[in-house]
Amino acid sequence: MFRLILATIIGYTLGKERKKNDKAGGSRTMAIVAMASCLIALLTQEIALLNPDTHNFSRLMAYGIASIGFLGAGIISHHGQDVDGLTTASTIWCLVPISYMIGLRCYFYGIVASLILYIILESKYWHQKGDSK
Repeated sequence: MFRLILATIIGYTLGKERKKNDKAGGSRTMAIVAMASCLIALLTQEIALLNPDTHNFSRLMAYGIASIGFLGAGIISHHGQDVDGLTTASTIWCLVPISYMIGLRCYFYGIVASLILYIILESKYWHQKGDSK
């Protein structure tokens, strides 16, 4: 339960950053992606525990990373020469392994990675705080 809640909180927090800066992929979307990714990691662990003879059970996680591309592709949009949604799509893509880390009890890596990701997302706006535009 703790792992699901922690992954969901991380996703929600990253989503709030996106929404705060008027970007696609808000807090609910990111929270759902994080929770689903954590569930995939938990399911992978459970399969390994319940049936140790199962081979390549980690394919679930590989498919999770690959399939999140469809969600990311739906967020990316083209407006003439401009492309929007790339950062949000990459944030969702990064959120999947972060949530896997939480689901697999690798809390340190998951939390540190989410903090680094949050700093990267916020860094775009640091120079704009004092601008008059």
